[in-house]
Amino acid sequence: MNVARLRLVLRRSPRYLAWRALDSARRRSRRPWSYAYARLLTDRSLLASLGARDVDTLWRVLSEQPFFICARARAQTVAAFRGEYPDAATRIVRQADAVLRHEFDLLGSGPRPLGARLPWHTDFKTGREWPLVYCMDIAYDELDRPTDVKVPWELSRCQHFTRLGQAYWLTGDERYAAEFVAETSDWIDANPLARGVNWACAMDVALRAVSWIWGFYFFAESAACRDPRFRGRFLRALYVHGEFIVKYLEKADLNGNHYLCDGVGLVFLGCFFRRARAAGRWLELGRAIVEQEILTQTTADGVDFEVSTAYHRLVAEAFITTYELLRRSGESVPAACWDRLERMCEFVQAYTKPDGRAPLVGDADDGRIQILGGQPVNDHRYLLSTAAIGFERADFKASAGVCWEETFWLLGAEAPARFRRVADGGAPPASAAFPQGGFYILRSRDAHLFVDCGEVGFGGRGGHGHNDILSFELFLNGFNVVTDCGAYLYTASREWRNRFRSTAFHNTVQVDGEELNRFIEPDALWQLHYDARPAGASLQTGPRADCFRGAHRGYERLSPPISHTRLIAADKAHPAVLIEDEIGGSGRHDLVWRFHLDPSVTAAIDRDDVRLVCNGRVVWFMPIASGDALSLSLEDGWVSPSYGVKVPATVLVLRGTVPIPITASFLFAAERLSRDERAAAASSLVAAC
Repeated sequence: MNVARLRLVLRRSPRYLAWRALDSARRRSRRPWSYAYARLLTDRSLLASLGARDVDTLWRVLSEQPFFICARARAQTVAAFRGEYPDAATRIVRQADAVLRHEFDLLGSGPRPLGARLPWHTDFKTGREWPLVYCMDIAYDELDRPTDVKVPWELSRCQHFTRLGQAYWLTGDERYAAEFVAETSDWIDANPLARGVNWACAMDVALRAVSWIWGFYFFAESAACRDPRFRGRFLRALYVHGEFIVKYLEKADLNGNHYLCDGVGLVFLGCFFRRARAAGRWLELGRAIVEQEILTQTTADGVDFEVSTAYHRLVAEAFITTYELLRRSGESVPAACWDRLERMCEFVQAYTKPDGRAPLVGDADDGRIQILGGQPVNDHRYLLSTAAIGFERADFKASAGVCWEETFWLLGAEAPARFRRVADGGAPPASAAFPQGGFYILRSRDAHLFVDCGEVGFGGRGGHGHNDILSFELFLNGFNVVTDCGAYLYTASREWRNRFRSTAFHNTVQVDGEELNRFIEPDALWQLHYDARPAGASLQTGPRADCFRGAHRGYERLSPPISHTRLIAADKAHPAVLIEDEIGGSGRHDLVWRFHLDPSVTAAIDRDDVRLVCNGRVVWFMPIASGDALSLSLEDGWVSPSYGVKVPATVLVLRGTVPIPITASFLFAAERLSRDERAAAASSLVAAC
């Protein structure tokens, strides 16, 4: 154990350490089981457990069980899909053909041909290949090497199977079914039970099982799947996934999305193999997880406690998918779970910008339960079209805009008609507060602001949260102006990981070069000290402006203590937003304001102001109070729109060594104002708050 890990361990409670020691012993004790079980699970024993006389009969019975798609309805489904989405088939076939060529674009790799046999154990971005040893013996977070275990994990999630299946249904081309057979067969050959890196994380085992089950229902009646030897081998390998998840469940003292996804896999596998006694237990456990965790992992106002919009999408998708599968399987879900899911969708509706994008707040690894549509990775509106139907809400329908492809495949061929039957109208989304979740959304005719004033994340431990309290994203006058920087990488680079979650990569004030929440260790990539506790956060709406006000205690640990209170006001009548910061304390301090501009924005300093341009539209950044005390510059920065990708961007920076207390205010507006005009506008907005 390295020094950093030892220090982390020593910070844990005795109860937690005892539990981890017991869990570690249990995992080691399962080594003999992992060697023996796959050999003991024969076609005969599987058939006996499922009450079937032969593999072909079992295959047919399983294919006729309730699922999101049904081979008997294939012709009707395809006709409806082509009618609703006439341009989609070309894209789907193009993407499926890339899979046939073994060309993949995963986690920022760009399109890469991977060869005749897929490199299941390899980070093909660096060439690192993990050994075929007992999965619990693999130390996959190699922080001293530029390797990324997420690459083989992502490939082995097999989430491209849905694209192959859609192409098969749309074209009838057996090449797609043959690829499914070839890949699953090769994966089974290359990944013996509990051997290799693709068994090292139960979450990935669970998501792979979800993908294989989707593939089964797409290809069940294909000629490529008729060989009884393949059928038996495939079903046995899938069954093993269920046994593995139960034995290596990622349960901890505080559970996150890994444990939830374990539950998702158990629901899928439990419903699929439900005739088997063991599968009944899987279903019972999986159902308990997905029902309990929505109440545990989300706040009462519907925000995922990992305080990341990308992970909010992942867990919302997990709940929507499993609840719908349970419903189709004749299993009811408690009303409290549906109510909380509706709150989660309200948060999605609130954070979605006018251009359909989600803010890049917190970590993001592009994780999904399944990938059924072709929308951009940062467009979450498909959740709203599904929610519009499920909750019969006109406002969700209006925010979704259309019945997305994801909704079609999840809810069936009748989904577009059901979407159209949802009433039109309803008031447009207004400013909204999610105080338990720590997020505040300001909306006006011309502006959308997403403001963070919550805990650091994962119960105050850090997790997927960043040093971003009082940071914001701003959409104004028709374009995204100020953005969060995203996450970029996890274990592949401790340096970049820590930079992207640092204070300097967020749109807030940094004092004396200190972090808002201190880093515990450079290697503690998912932990932060909980220094910057929120204080006094509120949202006020009115006829003149909607206003957010909040503070944090992150710099009160300094000597003398420093306070930061931020006011943000969105003008209701004009495309203008005021940012006003009060820095309290005493003495002279180095203060730095950073506003990270969207990569599409071009910035130019014009005397004391900055002209921001995107697609012919303009927003002016204009300092008001204390502008003379700060130097203004444009600096180079980075934004990560998706995992493994970083693109150059401009950072608007104001800095100075100044006496405090100090009040600094800035106006973002579509029209450049004189000093007197901007001061009057700011005074009017402050008075309205």
